[in-house]
Amino acid sequence: MPRKSPNPLVRLAFYVEHHTESWGWRVRRRLGLGRPPRLLPYRGYGTTKRALIKARVLEDRHVRPPWKRHTLLGSAIASWKRYNTVEIAHARVVARWGEHRWEGTTDEEGFLELWVEPPAGTQAGWNEVELELLSPHPEGVAKVRAPVLVAGPEAEVGIVSDIDDTVIVTNVTNFLKRAWTLFLTEHRTRLPFEGVDAFYKALREGRTGTACNPIFYVSSSPWNLYEHLDEFLGLHRIPAGPLLLRDWGLSRTGFAPGGGHGHKLEKIRGLMDTLETLPFILIGDSGQEDAEHYRTIVREYPGRVRCVYIRNVWHRPGRERELAFIAADIRAAGSEMLTVDDTVSAARHAASQGWIRWQEVAEVQAHQQEDVEARTLLDKLDREHG
Repeated sequence: MPRKSPNPLVRLAFYVEHHTESWGWRVRRRLGLGRPPRLLPYRGYGTTKRALIKARVLEDRHVRPPWKRHTLLGSAIASWKRYNTVEIAHARVVARWGEHRWEGTTDEEGFLELWVEPPAGTQAGWNEVELELLSPHPEGVAKVRAPVLVAGPEAEVGIVSDIDDTVIVTNVTNFLKRAWTLFLTEHRTRLPFEGVDAFYKALREGRTGTACNPIFYVSSSPWNLYEHLDEFLGLHRIPAGPLLLRDWGLSRTGFAPGGGHGHKLEKIRGLMDTLETLPFILIGDSGQEDAEHYRTIVREYPGRVRCVYIRNVWHRPGRERELAFIAADIRAAGSEMLTVDDTVSAARHAASQGWIRWQEVAEVQAHQQEDVEARTLLDKLDREHG
């Protein structure tokens, strides 16, 4: 489908905003008032033939609120810093992977994307690439490590998962609850959906237990929440994977968020094209447009999607009928869609299809029970403390 041409006024506004912001930061630095640049690495992905190295250069605002001093005001200030970023365009960054070296520059929004050919002998799994900020001249740490997930020949399937209301309870269909979750809660106090950690671990290990299946998280959350979400996954022992998020604010094509969640399609298409030999399992929820987008992917990539799992989180009038029609369309296209109320149901189905080991279902069930008890305790403490 051809892309709609961006509005000339939008392009002009985008140009003015970013050049003014960049110019202002450089002036403040020369006056000794600007904060130093920060090189933030993102998780990349690819194959032994082609891989993506991704990072961003921003003004360092030290968005790391101490856990012991967590307050509502502290969370609000930290969130304001996360969203009110100053992106550094045209920063020069060098990447080193083994004996290979590449150099790139950031775009107007501070993003660096380098598609490279990994060194010979690169192993499947996580690899580390050294990134160094060359200019603007850094103060302090100039080198960071960027993880890159390489899918190897032992991988059986790729997994794509939404985050909001699929991994984390965020109430994205309720504007006020979503705003509270994103801006005024500390991620260390939040819990994932019950049993997700064990289920995703089982999917990663596959039917052999050693498959090292790559997992990717696609979300409408902004890149500003990257560290927030990445730390959440690690804290709850949910398998790490590249986070494919969305740039919020003014861009060349318009203002985001807005216009639905079509950007997820672009991200998933990129994964399907890069990992062209892998079939996929797609996981989402009923509250947004995940089922509709996954139906599109099933149609565009016939034979590549083994199953679509949709978590039941919200029922507006008519949604069940819509999901039934989408499930029928997906079956007609040669795949299947399963709507589930809990993680154990999805795990049992995956085991019956041979995608995970049956013994992992009991592990998912145990983790689900532990998470239910933890959530009950947390709710009780919240009530007791107002």
